Amino acid sequence: MQAFKHPALALAVSTVLLAACATNPDGSMRLDDRATGALLGAAAGCGVASLIGSSKDCAKGAAAGAIAGLLIGWHFESKRIASAEQVNREYAAKRKISKDSIEPVAFETTVRKTATSPQGERNVEVTSNTDLVGYGDRTPDLQQRYAIYDENNQVVETKTETIAAEGAGRYQTTSSFTLPAEASGKRYKVESTLIADGKQVKSNKYTVTWVAGEVLLAAAL
Repeated sequence: MQAFKHPALALAVSTVLLAACATNPDGSMRLDDRATGALLGAAAGCGVASLIGSSKDCAKGAAAGAIAGLLIGWHFESKRIASAEQVNREYAAKRKISKDSIEPVAFETTVRKTATSPQGERNVEVTSNTDLVGYGDRTPDLQQRYAIYDENNQVVETKTETIAAEGAGRYQTTSSFTLPAEASGKRYKVESTLIADGKQVKSNKYTVTWVAGEVLLAAAL
């Protein structure tokens, strides 16, 4: 591995990496996913700052980039929670459903705070339910795109995951991300978007604010 060529960058990243190392069963150390994100974020932050300023700007940019890289301690899972028969029956009672195609008809998202780590990080969980109804041989290709925006409406991080859908039914996805201790007093926007066969179906947005040690959640219009 090559050494950092920029002292300021090395200084800005080193503190973050100390908190993002994991211990293997044999006692050796390795970088976890947060450390990888920190390295990429710090390098990008330093690079941009160096174009417009000094080494001091690089250090600031690297630190901000490292925080951005650690914002997502990413976890994702997808599962079916209701059968095709049940969901088709629910919707047949209130609307006409297709006899030769399967299509998404509902996409709802909830956001909740979960645990707080000893390091002061706040964990947030995003749960979405997607309803597919109808009959047919082909299930749409479903994806869920997540985006985190900062107070200036700038994208901090995005993720796109595949929803494991096979036929009609109700599918639940659960994902989580981590607000670092440095996020205290700041507001973020969480956007969850359903994509079917490459086309956006619906987006749900929430604001996540960390004030006085508490994570406040609100639906964004």
